[in-house]
Amino acid sequence: DNKGYSTSETETASDKNGVNFEEEKKDDDPIKSSGVGSDEAAKSCADTVAGKATVSTHEITSSNLNMTKCVNQQKSTSSRVKQSTARATQRWCLKQEHISLCHDACMDHFETVMRTVKTRDLSRELADGFDVLRERGRGRFDMELPAFDSPTFDFLNDFKKTPWMPVVRAILGEEVVLIHKGCFLSLPGAGAQEYHQDGVHLTTQTQRPCHAINVFVPLVDLHLRNGPTEFCLGSHVLGHEGYDRDFLETPKANAGTPIVFDYRLGHRGLANSSHSCRPIVYCTYARAADGKEFQDRVNFSRKRYHKIGDLTARPLSREERRNKRKKSIVLREEADIKKALEISSATCSTVTHSQDSGPEEKKTKVTDERSVPVPAFDVANVSQS
Repeated sequence: DNKGYSTSETETASDKNGVNFEEEKKDDDPIKSSGVGSDEAAKSCADTVAGKATVSTHEITSSNLNMTKCVNQQKSTSSRVKQSTARATQRWCLKQEHISLCHDACMDHFETVMRTVKTRDLSRELADGFDVLRERGRGRFDMELPAFDSPTFDFLNDFKKTPWMPVVRAILGEEVVLIHKGCFLSLPGAGAQEYHQDGVHLTTQTQRPCHAINVFVPLVDLHLRNGPTEFCLGSHVLGHEGYDRDFLETPKANAGTPIVFDYRLGHRGLANSSHSCRPIVYCTYARAADGKEFQDRVNFSRKRYHKIGDLTARPLSREERRNKRKKSIVLREEADIKKALEISSATCSTVTHSQDSGPEEKKTKVTDERSVPVPAFDVANVSQS
């Protein structure tokens, strides 16, 4: 069925269509559309393709070079940013000698308190806590060190020497007070802490600016196994205090690097599955406005805890006792030698004085002796005897 078209019309249409198709094919085929022979056309086409390929290769190479330059510039910029950040961060960190001082003081304090508990059988009181040490979960201890108030640790007390004070003042203002300091110690095998906030909002009506901050300074490098502190970002905002897994952050700072956070921020110490202790020095600062300062009478009230009194000194080891005995013997010998020298010096002084007295005294002495009458002897009696 040609749908009303005659045979001649159909053939004509097919011829026309055939011509059109061929022309379109010629236009699409570069070899047939060119007016030269097939070999020359093929060669021309190959040269053209090769030229295009060369141009394309140059373009790709140029693009790759530009991308490489861009990447190198980004790496250089990133490296400079990291270096400047490292230098800036180093400004706020404790020096290595201060890290060592704090670490030794914390460990010595813990050992001294636990020795006192064992010596005086204060295990029941330990469960309630002492004024210088209290438990904050299994294997976790919050300690107040009297040594931190000594001049040796003035880098914690003197704001001019505390490296992170510019950051603290940038948050709280120029009028700042240090309301508490101490050390958190997590022992090997300590469990994870309960999620908590150190302080609540001063009012529940509206969100207020930060009134107090904590500064945590790890004394060892933090990693996931030794129990770093996990923070819930944004939990310091009124109405968002709850624990949210989508906003957790766990800084793994190097030893001496301060971690500064809002006093209302929710956090918890993670479990310590390592074989070493994890001590962290903490300092709590508060804003002081119009002579008034924030005071946390819940966390830092000594009335809630037992007074431990005098701490038991560490017993001397065998080596220390031996050295002490040697030292006492040396001191005794030095004292004896000094005393002998004093006696010898006094004797020499006396002899010298007698030699300097002169022949006249000797002469007088001899004359006096001659003037004494010699008793008479009975020769007969003497001979008989």
